Order: sequence, then structure tokens, then C-alpha cells
Amino acid sequence: MSGNTADRRDRLTVETPALRYDKGLLEPKNIFLAKEVPYTLFVNDREILSISTLPTHLEELFTGFLISEGVLAARSELLECHVDDGTRLVRMELDVPDERVAKLEGRGMLTSGCAGGLVFSVESAASDSVEPRQGPAIRVSPRTILKRMAELDTYPGIYSITRGVHAASVADDEKTIIILEDLGRHNAVDKIAGYCFLHGLETRDKLLLTTGRITSEVLTKAARNGFPIIISRSSASAMAMAMAQQFRVDVVTYVRGGRFNYFHHGAVNLVQDE
Repeated sequence: MSGNTADRRDRLTVETPALRYDKGLLEPKNIFLAKEVPYTLFVNDREILSISTLPTHLEELFTGFLISEGVLAARSELLECHVDDGTRLVRMELDVPDERVAKLEGRGMLTSGCAGGLVFSVESAASDSVEPRQGPAIRVSPRTILKRMAELDTYPGIYSITRGVHAASVADDEKTIIILEDLGRHNAVDKIAGYCFLHGLETRDKLLLTTGRITSEVLTKAARNGFPIIISRSSASAMAMAMAQQFRVDVVTYVRGGRFNYFHHGAVNLVQDE
């Protein structure tokens, strides 16, 4: 195990004694579990909510969450972000209209579970109406889709140690740019959104990949952050597909074994491999 992988393991997992049943034998075995840590977000000195998360890339997570909820729209609106691991507080200063912040107050805890954020993004999509994607379709080949998903699936991160987290990535035709992990698929996608926002990475010509199901919430996050396509090794819900058509986001599901399902909504030209 490399030093970097060992460091991630020590920071982000807990080794726990258990019993392992295998081929008729029950034997002691230490199991690595992913850490789950709650952090509380304050925006402009107002308490907003707590999010249980894998404690890494927290600035990206909370920034991405605020983008996905329609609170943060431009880089100039983010004045400051400070993460205090001791108190588990995240303090952000935003230059945004007060009503954007007010709609998120008093929501309590957003759990790390895969359905934890449903009330947030679906409500935001309905009230703020995500604009359909504009501009010409990008060109993507099947080979690119398969290769980028293979890179996500084989990433030597916390999933390879615990089998207990989701991952998401942003990629282009040439490479996977970054892969980020969290306990829930929604948080992982928010981390990617926050990373792109903080690093000025254009999303309108990029691929968003996820190891989790594409729900209406995840689709809304993709659309609000300007991605033309979202790709999953799992399934998509019917509501997510209806929203994808409305927002002009192409969807790819069940990327496995050299095959995938492709739902075309005008954002991508799927070109044959040369």
C-alpha cells in the first residue's frame, strides 16, 4: 500500500474488530469502516444545517451544496470559506440576496444516506427553475464513456478499503480530471460541483460520472452546474429522466462490461469510435 493510500486510510477509516464468515468458518477479522462526521454550516453567521460526510474536501462539498441549491451562482459571490475541524464548523461569507440564504435555514441535519437530500434539490428545482442547457452539443464517443467509467471504478480510494462509499468524477475526452468520494452519492456529486466552481473549471463541455443511481436530485445537481451529460454504472429514476429531458441533459446508465444505456436529450452527439 502506498504512503498516500495509507494516509487516506488512517484519516478516513476506522479499523473495527468483527467476525468474518467464509466457507463454513467464522473467524476474527478487523474490518475498515468509513468515517462519518457531522459538520455544521453557517452562512453569513446564520446556522443553516449539518451534513454528515466523509471528512475530506469539505470546502468543495459545502460550496457544491450551495450551488446545487441555487444559493451560490457566481465565484464573486463567495467571499470566504473557513473549515474548522476541531469544532466541526464551516463558516462561509456570501454576497448574495438574503432570500437565497433564508430558504435553507432551519433544515436541521442532512444525513449521509443516499436519499438524505431529496427535499432540498427537488424543492429548489421547482422554485428556482433550472434553465435548460443552451449551446451546441458536445461530441462524445462510446470508448470515452467506457474508459472514464473504468477509471472511476478502479480508483484506489476509500471504496477500495471499505466498500462503503460512493465516488463521482469530472472528465473530458482525454482524461479523468478528479475523483472525489463521500458516504452518499449526493455529497460526492456536490464535491465535484464545488471543485469545478472553486477551480474555475468549465463544465459545459465536461462529463459528470457517478457510482450511484441517478435520482431527480442528482440530475438537478448536474443540470444546475451546467453538465451536458451524467454517466452512472447504476440506474436512473423515471423522474430523473423526465427532468433530464426538460433540462436537456443526456444520461448514460449501467456502464458495465462494455455496454451501457444511452438517453439522448440533445446535449451530446454520440459519435462512433474510430
